[in-house]
Amino acid sequence: MQKFFDYLSLMKPALISLILFVAIVSMVVATGRETPLAKLIEMFVLGFFALGGAAVLNNYYDRDIDAAMTRTSNRALPSGRISPKNAFLFGIILLILSITLIALLINILTAIIVSIGAFLYDWFYTIYLKRRTPSAVIWGGIAGSIPAFGGWSAVTNEHWLAPLFIFLIVFFWQPAHFWSLSAYLRKDFMNARIPAMPTLKDETEVGRQMLLYNSLVIPFTYLLYYFANLSVFYVYAATTLNALLILYTSLAYKLKRDNVYRANYRFSIVYMFMLLLAMVVARL
Repeated sequence: MQKFFDYLSLMKPALISLILFVAIVSMVVATGRETPLAKLIEMFVLGFFALGGAAVLNNYYDRDIDAAMTRTSNRALPSGRISPKNAFLFGIILLILSITLIALLINILTAIIVSIGAFLYDWFYTIYLKRRTPSAVIWGGIAGSIPAFGGWSAVTNEHWLAPLFIFLIVFFWQPAHFWSLSAYLRKDFMNARIPAMPTLKDETEVGRQMLLYNSLVIPFTYLLYYFANLSVFYVYAATTLNALLILYTSLAYKLKRDNVYRANYRFSIVYMFMLLLAMVVARL
């Protein structure tokens, strides 16, 4: 049973659940109450395995980094509970099977989008960018945002502005979310030699960048309302959440304390989940 949980942990279920939720929400925003239940189930199951496969390969490549960080040193790969070879094969099998089934059961366009997302995450972000530049979290964010298109394409081929705005909301949200994490864990990131912004820039500059990117999220939350046929409930929810997002980020910028960075990181997860949930409620 422990081995099962070790393999499951390689899939980063907590992380991929929020990304998968982006795809599910995009489906509901596209077709509202007419969203086919069978398609939702297929996307949930196959999307979980596709995202999980990409996460396994990320864990495989980053096993040396994970071993150097206190937060991740007990993961299944760096601790030796799973061999690198088995992890690599597990990730490849998950990806190939899930993408093949997505092509057969959902459609080819969605399978292509999922394939692009996996490539961007595992090669462009994990292998090419992450160890080279602090901008990795910005451009690597494309992979975390692309499920907005994958969910949309699963149920419709029309009106692509709405998924574009969902994509941009997630894209601009990700940098400050990651910088909050790397700010309060900067020693871990420095030990692993990851060039995250909080390990290279002073805290004032990091705070400015966090405020900038979170501010860029806000206009797209309102543009989505005009192009996605959402009820006015979404506007009230988005306005409340946006105000709290800026409040938390401003406190992190002003106070520059690890516990505040941690609180900002945790709230950013709540923010994204609640905003996505508001989209669903406002479309049904």
